[in-house]
Amino acid sequence: MREHYTEPEFSIVSELVVHQRYLTLFNRRIRFPAVEARPEVEYDYDIVGHPQADFHFCVTFPFHPLPDGQRGGEVTLLREHCQGPNKMMFVLPTGSFDPKRHGGREACARAELSEEAHLAGGEWQRLLPADHAGLAEVKWSPNRFTPFLCIGPQADGMPGARDAEEFIEVHRVGLAKLRALMTGGDMLLPSVATCFLALDRLRCLGHID
Repeated sequence: MREHYTEPEFSIVSELVVHQRYLTLFNRRIRFPAVEARPEVEYDYDIVGHPQADFHFCVTFPFHPLPDGQRGGEVTLLREHCQGPNKMMFVLPTGSFDPKRHGGREACARAELSEEAHLAGGEWQRLLPADHAGLAEVKWSPNRFTPFLCIGPQADGMPGARDAEEFIEVHRVGLAKLRALMTGGDMLLPSVATCFLALDRLRCLGHID
């Protein structure tokens, strides 16, 4: 049974673009409601996101089942240079939603799987309900992401082009290695969350123990 919570009303008073390139930095002023003896008060915050991507991106878990109906399989991961920590980190194929290019969230996920992992096809499953707004990335960003599971993708003979600034290695790992990476500190959080959801779905489908 879903719990109901009282939602305080936080009003956006103003929002100004401070910087814009790959990311957009906003100065957002928010008015907090009066609570008990404290009157209304306003605060300024740094908000960072991707308005050109409708503040949304997609993450795909590419699963390669074992042959002959055996339980288990492997997962395609990327090892990519991440500019924040300035190091190579493990991620799932991930990309921003482009309203001008992608017909929907799954189209975005398929395009990024082709471009980054050079994979295509397979059985696709959305890991959240169709009407879900997506999982929030971090508290200081309006970005959300939609996780997908792709079972049995194959090599893409004509993959999409990667962005010039992307430095990517493609790896295929077993499930034990995957679980170690998920909690080892070298995988980005949206990928970790997608891994947990995908593994749970694969267990429900009987693909893994």
